[in-house]
Parts: sequence; structure tokens; C-alpha cells
Amino acid sequence: MGACIAWGVVTLLFFLLFTAPGEDGAQPGWFLVGINLLEIGAFFLASVLCFRNWRSTQIVSGRNVWFWIGLGLLFYAMGTVLFFIWGTVWGLDPAVSLGDFFYIFSYVFLAAGMFKAVLPRRLNLEVPQWLMVVGIGLGGVLLAIFVNLAAAEATVGPLESGPPIYQVAQAATEEEVAVPEIEAAAPIEATSSAPGWVLQLDGMLEPMVDVVGLLYLIGDIVLLVIAGTLLVAFWGGRYSQSWKLIAIAAFCLYIADMFFAYAVNTDTYIEGSLWEVFWTFSAVFFGLGAVVEHAVSVNSRRSTRRRRG
Repeated sequence: MGACIAWGVVTLLFFLLFTAPGEDGAQPGWFLVGINLLEIGAFFLASVLCFRNWRSTQIVSGRNVWFWIGLGLLFYAMGTVLFFIWGTVWGLDPAVSLGDFFYIFSYVFLAAGMFKAVLPRRLNLEVPQWLMVVGIGLGGVLLAIFVNLAAAEATVGPLESGPPIYQVAQAATEEEVAVPEIEAAAPIEATSSAPGWVLQLDGMLEPMVDVVGLLYLIGDIVLLVIAGTLLVAFWGGRYSQSWKLIAIAAFCLYIADMFFAYAVNTDTYIEGSLWEVFWTFSAVFFGLGAVVEHAVSVNSRRSTRRRRG
């Protein structure tokens, strides 16, 4: 638990102390390497802690729950590794890359694990509790719609003023306009050091940009609804603390994804922005949830044995 908390604090301090965009607005290379390593390390650590729960026979909530969550976190870490290689190492910025598919599968695995945690519990929720779950889901949908609409309005600039069309046509008939000959521009050589198969793969995946964006949106909303259900279903009781942390982790992931979607849609995304710390926070809270679940399960089994003795 101390390692998880320290990782989150170090990540926050790293963002706050060393965020210094250059004249071109981009972050320095060493800073991008640092935040990527912190994020990748946090997700790998959280996945290891989840797999430890999966291997333990004392976990109360079920071993398969933590297997799927751990697999989702591992896929998320692998997706970040691929994005780091594509963007920072090779200097590519494709619309869709191989890392996107690891991210999408991570959402599927995380949702499966969190759903397995809720499924065995008989959700005899009262009307206010169901309204809370529906409200969280509806709020997530409305926020996603707002982000996309605001981004669409931000990308539409004011109409350029000019002479009426009939005046332009009349001027063209009265005076011939000399059109200079334009020489064919020389082809620009690719400056990326990426292998040829990577460039071909990016070209093949580019038409899937709309589908991938929709899958991201669906994944975020599903995780948000399940997180809200976890908060309601595990609100009280001895084993509720770990699932509250898991729900917070899902909320952090949703917040970071919404910031990212808005920045990308408005073409204002700069890697290394402060809000990216929520991605690492998400991994930290997943790890904390796994640690608390392990500790509570082990202690409960020990106390049961003492009572029988």
C-alpha cells in the first residue's frame, strides 16, 4: 500500500514540478519518457497485485474477479508501451494504431472483472439507489455528448468575409487573371524511423478511426456505470473498502479519457498535460483496491480460525 501511495505522490510531483512546455508548445523528450514510465510502471504494479489475489485461495470476492481485472490492467500497460514506441520513439501520430486495440481489450477485461464482482451479490437495491446508478450512467452519457459537441463547435471557425459572388464573377469576365504555373513539389521524405510494416499497418487501420472512437466511448460509459453500481452495492460492510477504491479508479480513468477526447477533437492535445496524471491515479487506485482486498481476506480467514480454535 505504501508503494502504491508513494507512486501516486511521485507522479503528481513530477507533473507539477517539471511540466515546462517549450517554445513550440511541446514537452521536452525526457519529460515524456518520465511520465510514460510512471504510467506503465503503475499499471504493471497494479496488474501484479491483482494477479496475486488471483493466485490466492483466501480471496473472498473470488479469484476470477481479480484475474480479469489484472488482465485488463496488463493490456492497458501494453497499450501504453505501444503508444510510447509509436509516438515518442518513432515520432508517429496515426489516427489508429496497434495500441488502441490493447486499450479496447483492457476495457473489456476490466468491465468483465468488475461485473463478476457485482454479479454474485443479490442487488436488492432500493429506488433511490437505482436512481443513483441510473443518474451516474446518464451523467456519463451527457458529459460525453457535451465533450463531443463542444469540440465540434470549437473546431468551427468564423466565416471569412468576402465580396459577393456576382461581383467576383463580373470581375473575372472583365479582366483575365494570370495563373502562374505551379511546379510539382518534390515528395517529402519520411523522417520517421519506424519500420515499413508499421507504416503499412497504420495505413490499414486509419479507416477504422470512427469505430475505434465509438468503442472507446462505449467502454468509458460501461466502466462508469459498473463503478457506480460497485459504490452502491458495496457501500457498507467489511469488504466495501476495496471496491470503493476500484470505483474511484474507474472514475479516474473516465475523467482522463474525457479530457483526452476533448483535446483530440479540438486539436489542442499536448502530450504531458497535467490532467494525464489521472491515468496513473487510476492504476494506483486499482492497486490499492487489490492490496486492501488481500489484507481483509487474509485477516478474516485468520480470525475465523482463531474463533474455531
